Amino acid sequence: MTRPHAGDAMDRILALLEAEAGGDDFSHRVTWTYLIGVYLAANALRDAYLLVEGPDCAYMKAQYVQGNHDWLSTLTSVSGFHRLANTALHPAMMTDSREGPLRDMLLRLARHDEAGGVLVTSMPMAFITGADYERLCREVRDLTGRQVIHVPGLSLSGDWLDGYQQTLLSLAKQLELPDTERGPRRVAVVGYLLDRNEEDHAANLRELERMCAALDLELVSTWLSGQGFGELSRVAGAGTILSLPYGRRAARTLARRTGARLLELPLPFGPTATEAWMRTLGGAFDRREAAEAFIDGEMSLIAPRLEWVIPFIFQGLSAGYVGDPHLMEGVTDILGLLGAKLPFAVITNRKAHLTAPAAEGTELLTGPRHKAFLRFLLRALRRHEVSLVITNNAGTMLPLETAAVVEFGFPSVFTHALYDRPFLGFRGFMAFTDTLANTLRQAELARAQAGVLEGTTLPR
Repeated sequence: MTRPHAGDAMDRILALLEAEAGGDDFSHRVTWTYLIGVYLAANALRDAYLLVEGPDCAYMKAQYVQGNHDWLSTLTSVSGFHRLANTALHPAMMTDSREGPLRDMLLRLARHDEAGGVLVTSMPMAFITGADYERLCREVRDLTGRQVIHVPGLSLSGDWLDGYQQTLLSLAKQLELPDTERGPRRVAVVGYLLDRNEEDHAANLRELERMCAALDLELVSTWLSGQGFGELSRVAGAGTILSLPYGRRAARTLARRTGARLLELPLPFGPTATEAWMRTLGGAFDRREAAEAFIDGEMSLIAPRLEWVIPFIFQGLSAGYVGDPHLMEGVTDILGLLGAKLPFAVITNRKAHLTAPAAEGTELLTGPRHKAFLRFLLRALRRHEVSLVITNNAGTMLPLETAAVVEFGFPSVFTHALYDRPFLGFRGFMAFTDTLANTLRQAELARAQAGVLEGTTLPR
């Protein structure tokens, strides 16, 4: 018996896909739903309870977060009282008024001892019933004293990024904020994607705080950071709001409401974006020398550690990327600095989320259906002799032959972080590079082992 070769599976799949090319593609989109994005936001607020106006299957969507992507999620509980609830709406119930049952369920959630606040959203079948969700939220807030926030149900027009961004925007619009003095050196970050409560994101948050502290700035609030509902209001004390890509509209709304200055910054993923982050912030607060000193100090630690890694592992390597658009920019930067190329990328979100074009020489596919995704990916692997694929879970189970696979971004089912492992900032760049290098060497070892076994006849 000879050992099967992964390339055989790739060839068979590609041949089948090529035979169907040009016909109608009714396969599902390679993305995750709007409601999953709302779940991610609820997951990033440790005492938020979420009510979904929809059928009982809404509860099952928690599996896309808890136990798969986030090992530290608390969306569901062995107590049976979960932070996710639904109204078990059935089509037969839609002819009756929904407002009474909705109010009762919102009251039950808002009065729960552990609920810091409540989010409510609806699936499309429920939205058409015309319930006045915002009025119900105000009524329940007045009766309980708890914050109750309506997140519009836009499942038919958005994906998970829209769901997360809309939840932040709804909080920015509806959250009661105190009338407090804004500190001139206090800043708040709005638009951070906390897609899980593991130590990659906890370390990112510490890195953001360290970067601010290097400029004598106090980071008083990060939306979202795993905080409680009550801690969200600390944003009102910031004199400047630092806007990140996962919540631009929410940041603008909060700046208008509080009168804070607004700075739109890049996601500090990769050295180039991190340097730009520090220099922009340093210029805005007249701390340019401190920003340059911080950059020089960090780079003096990084550069010597890459002396052997770049020429022997990365130089001339071809890689691919599959994931969200905001991480693509950092991946492109990091690979370029390491001497590698990015000949193709797949954005598993709507094209509307693209904020910058792909780099020159990178072929881009956006928001594909599954068959088109497979066809594009397998063609690119063949054409460019790709050695590395950085991908969210959409690409981890594909027969990628000899390419090393690094699972990264949302969702990551097979890769987790239970110790300090940032990917933002300069420290995050080193951790991410370390992961890429180790994965490439492991793939090299696997190929060597396969070469030893290739053609071996096993006993019958």
